[in-house]
Parts: sequence; structure tokens; C-alpha cells
Amino acid sequence: MEDLIRIAAIHDISGVGKCSLTVALPVISASGVECACLPTALLSTHTGGFENFTFSDLSAEMLPIARHWKEEGIIFDGIYSGYLASAKQEEMLEEIIGLLANKDTKIIVDPVMADNGKYYSNLGHDMCLAFRRLCGRAHIITPNITEAALLTDLPYMEGPHDEEYLSSLVNGLSKLCCGVIAITGVRPDRDSIGVYAVDTKTGESCLSASRAEEGVFCGTGDLFASALAALILRGAGLKDAVEISTLLVSESIGRTVRRGTPRRNGVDFEGALPNYIRRVAELFGE
Repeated sequence: MEDLIRIAAIHDISGVGKCSLTVALPVISASGVECACLPTALLSTHTGGFENFTFSDLSAEMLPIARHWKEEGIIFDGIYSGYLASAKQEEMLEEIIGLLANKDTKIIVDPVMADNGKYYSNLGHDMCLAFRRLCGRAHIITPNITEAALLTDLPYMEGPHDEEYLSSLVNGLSKLCCGVIAITGVRPDRDSIGVYAVDTKTGESCLSASRAEEGVFCGTGDLFASALAALILRGAGLKDAVEISTLLVSESIGRTVRRGTPRRNGVDFEGALPNYIRRVAELFGE
């Protein structure tokens, strides 16, 4: 029996603009979890802030990779999905989950499709329908406010987000996912931003927020979801997992602001990893 914990991260690879697998792999690894990568697409850059990016759909490779892993007897404690190349890939992803998951495998779905009230480039309502189906397979989902509104057919609000609005989103999402719902990009007031999380099975909830900086920071959703998935798989409680993951994001944003890094390049999470690793070690008594 293997002692290690392993996640299959099913995301795109964007060559420039730190997000998706280029974030998931180092963050999950820094959490003390092995990360196996199954790419959904290959892009020259991410789709926010860049023009004329290249895009290659890797659907033809996904099932063969999963079948090879299955043949090798590789066991996955978690399957964590993010950006999909198309709505049709959702059907393929369900087949992959059927191949690789056992009764103990946790399914984590980050329904990456929209932000700031609108869909990402080349994505639309068909992707929303696909993610609704996929969320039905999940133990943990991590939509941002825009994605939560789309998934629940509720109006998008820029914020501040009051308890009534957040509860309505959670109630709608709980019809899709009976597990942990972590909504990112929540604004408790005009000066702060963070995550509101609820375990629908136990009723436990928590809100973790920090000072909001002006503008958009690409890749922060991937950063949070990667840390949260790894920490929960390691056995962290919801509050600890959310707080430590949120701190990683806020410190990465702070570094980005101080260094004046172009926003489309993604956040400077690398320098925030030492503090993150220390917190993880303290949490698990390492």
C-alpha cells in the first residue's frame, strides 16, 4: 500500500501567464501531495489579456493517458479538474473519472468558464451546462462569484455580497454538489475580498478575506483551488484549508503589486510558497 497522496490534475497548459497546470503542479507538490498532470489543451498563453494566442485541443490524448494510468495500476486519491477545451470534453472527463476513481477518490471541480460577469473567450452557455453535470460528480467545487451565478441561474452581483446573496448561491449550488462549496471572489465589503465556503453535509461554514487590491489578478482561482484540494486530501479541516489557501493567494497578490508585475503574467506565487509550506508543515505537525 502506497503512503503517498496523489491527485490527477486535469487542466490546460498555458505556456505564459501562470495558471492551470503551471500553477497546480508546483502548489500541489508544495502541499506534500503528488501531482499527476493530464492536459486538456495547450495554449501559448492564457486567454486573459493576450491576443492571437495559439490553442490546441488535446482531447485525443486524454483517454489514452487515463487508460495507461489504469493499466499501470496507479491509484488516485483525488481527481481535480479545471479548464476544459470544450463542453464536449466534459463527457470525456466523466469517462476518465469512471476509469480512475475508486470509492475513496475525492472529485474536485473548478468550473473554469467566466469571471467579472462574463464568459471567458470562446466559452458560453454550453460550457455552463457541461459544468452543471460535472459538479454533480464532485465532492468539492470552487466556482468564483460569476461562475456560481451562472451555474445557479442567479444574477451576478459585483459586490459587496451580503449573507442573503451568498446563501442563495450556496443553496443553488447545493442542488448540483452535495459536498464542499467554496466560492471565490467574495466581497464582504468594498475593501476586502476572499472565499466563502460551506460543507453542505455538516453545515460548517467559514469566510476568509483580506484587503482587496485594485484590478484583476489572473490565475488566483487556480492557485486557491489547487491548495484547497491538496490540503483537504491531506486531511485538513475546512476552516484551516480555506484560511491557508486564501493566505497563499493574498500574499501572492501582495508580491505582484509590490513588484509591479504585469497583471496578465499571473501572480508572483513562487515567493509566497515558503510561507505556505511552513504553514502546511505546522498544520500537520511536520
